[in-house]
Amino acid sequence: MNVLAATHILRLAYDAGVRCVCVCAGSRNSPLLASLGGTRGVQIFSFADERGAAFFALGWSKRAGAPVAVITTSGTAVAEMLPAAIEAFYSGIPLMLITADRPARYRGSGAPQAIEQRGIFGPYAEPCIDLDVDAALALAALEWTQRRPLHINIAFDEPLIDGPVPDLLISEALPQNQRLPAVPADVEPLRRALETWRRPLVLLGGLTSRDRDAVRTFARQLGAPVYAEPLSGLRDDPAIAQILVRSGERMLARGGFDGVVRIGGVPALRFWRDLDETRYELPVVSVSPLPFPGLAPSTSDVQRHVIQGEISAILSAIEVPPRGRDDGFHDEDAAMAKRFAAILDDEPRSELAMVRALSRAIPRGSHIFLGNSLPIREWDLAAVREPRDFAFAANRGANGIDGEISTFFGLCDPNAANVCLAGDLTALYDLGAPWIVRQLDERVRFTIAVLNNGGGRIFSRVASLRALPAAVREGIIENSHALRFEGWASMWGLSYAALETVPDPLPAGDRGVLELLPDVAASKRVWDRYDAMWSSR
Repeated sequence: MNVLAATHILRLAYDAGVRCVCVCAGSRNSPLLASLGGTRGVQIFSFADERGAAFFALGWSKRAGAPVAVITTSGTAVAEMLPAAIEAFYSGIPLMLITADRPARYRGSGAPQAIEQRGIFGPYAEPCIDLDVDAALALAALEWTQRRPLHINIAFDEPLIDGPVPDLLISEALPQNQRLPAVPADVEPLRRALETWRRPLVLLGGLTSRDRDAVRTFARQLGAPVYAEPLSGLRDDPAIAQILVRSGERMLARGGFDGVVRIGGVPALRFWRDLDETRYELPVVSVSPLPFPGLAPSTSDVQRHVIQGEISAILSAIEVPPRGRDDGFHDEDAAMAKRFAAILDDEPRSELAMVRALSRAIPRGSHIFLGNSLPIREWDLAAVREPRDFAFAANRGANGIDGEISTFFGLCDPNAANVCLAGDLTALYDLGAPWIVRQLDERVRFTIAVLNNGGGRIFSRVASLRALPAAVREGIIENSHALRFEGWASMWGLSYAALETVPDPLPAGDRGVLELLPDVAASKRVWDRYDAMWSSR
């Protein structure tokens, strides 16, 4: 009955669209692993680390646009998937978390590998489907919105392998799922905002490729200033080049905006966070496939709306009142961008100059994964602004640094060059991620560029922390260190190069690590000059 129940659960997963399964070794989940071994038509990856498996699955799901299952044994193995479940929840990624359990009679007993697995993911998954073998066999279908993770917990009793393993042949065709309403019932907040706001700002967060045409058309018709983050795919788009803000987010403080239209994912900008602090008076209308406002709730003094649905359908349903381009604002923006470029020219060994050089040297058409904290912000500020046909991804649901290298491997496309730009602490947090490299398609080419500045330097940019004693800030908060990554690359059989400046082209290597070693003093000079540039205007 164990094997039959496991096979039935896997069949339901395949019916829901799963064509990739990440498995983690164990005893209690052996009925599932045995049943999986008799299946054809599914991509299977094996992991020693449940956290890495779940983040790899998250990346694969992002790239494939389909749900991915992760299968674990019982006990703390289940808990290891919580960080990825949180990221998937806030990113709208359909992870299926299938966990084996000991029989219910062991719950609360403290018996080996018997923890409280039912509901362990709390609000970050749809209500747990908690099954014994009989209930699993009686389950006719999975009720799953595929807008957040699904947790299936199944209890197996001894003997675990209790019968022959049937073979399953899975069709390549994926089921069609309508995950979101095309146009929500109420788009009035956006229509009203566009009619009444005198000077709107458009912020573009992460967008899917299917939404970019509609967003581009909307922005061109509106004519308002547009701040496009890299994940939007429109940061360097020539069709809206005349209205893009190019000198960085500091320019937004000079715009005199009376409202914000956010389209896509929640932005990474400091300006966005200021909407909860120093700029709380600005109303915001968000258009997103996810329900999250990314800001504190509305009050009677300021309105904040989220219109959830398919972005392209929502924007196409709105009549856009055109506005003329603000030549004065954009002329000043261009002048400030030129001044900033000159600062980087003077300091080629600074962090920001190295990021700019990397953006020039990466081959056109590459797929780029941007790590959280400084890398994603520094790319946004310093990367070259010219069309290079890059495809971008990042884990911006919960903004954490855990599992980022694993997510990158899940995202790697065999038909493109793949580049991950990660900070040193992010890489240290996921040192086991290259475990999966030997199982990847042999065509996959990747470069992990580790920006090693000796700790969490983003905290040196946080004004509230600057007053702390240096020993506290550097030793405890920034986690200063002198570690290097050559041994890490060697451990996994990857090529390695240490760079104090970034050459064009990059050092050869189909699968490797580039350790970028900026000069800390040069980086500080650049930031000081950047701050002075804005304060002097």
